[in-house]
Amino acid sequence: MQLNKAIRSAFIGIGAGLLASGASHAQFAVIDAASVAQLAEQSGRLAQELATARAQLLQLQTQYQSMTGSRGMQNLLAGSVRNYLPGSSEQLSAVQAGEGGMYGSLARAYAGNLQNNAVLTSAELNALPADARAEVQAQRAAVAMRQTLAQQALATTSARFGALQQLINALPSATDTKGVLDLQARIGAEQGMLLNEQNKLQTLFQMSVSQDQLLSQREQEQILAAQGQFIGRFEPTPR
Repeated sequence: MQLNKAIRSAFIGIGAGLLASGASHAQFAVIDAASVAQLAEQSGRLAQELATARAQLLQLQTQYQSMTGSRGMQNLLAGSVRNYLPGSSEQLSAVQAGEGGMYGSLARAYAGNLQNNAVLTSAELNALPADARAEVQAQRAAVAMRQTLAQQALATTSARFGALQQLINALPSATDTKGVLDLQARIGAEQGMLLNEQNKLQTLFQMSVSQDQLLSQREQEQILAAQGQFIGRFEPTPR
């Protein structure tokens, strides 16, 4: 009787243990819906920020490309004649001697003016005394050179103003900031070169005026020398 009670109690204990163990293995994981929703919201916000950053980067790249690189503006007016005036007295003398070199057109224009301005024929010029002949030739050269410089300056300056107008008219065709800046810089460079040519031309004219003054001085000295020789003829010679 007591043995049966002991066996029955043992079975009851084992059954209770099994029930307890089964219950513990049968539990499910708990899911926090609020946390999942928050993570989804953060993920969407990060994706939007990434898209915005990509758009800003693309905009900066486009802006950078619009302000860098070559637009070929340096090739505009490539055929323009700029350095058409002699840069030294030696080059100016070479032009007068008919050896213009890179100033060949200037030398030809000078030779034409020198011939067209002459009044005395070669025979009449050769009939003059040597001093008078040299004086006439020097005056012819000075006048012809000033005339040639003025003609060349007028023609070239007029053409350069036309070239500047072409650059100004090209402004609307510039498609980005770099193109506009390059074109504006090109216009500024052309204006600077034009101003430099005007200064050079003014200097050459001053040299021509100085040459005229030199001729006048020599003429006066020759007159004084001739007067001295003439007066000396009538002075008594001491014995």
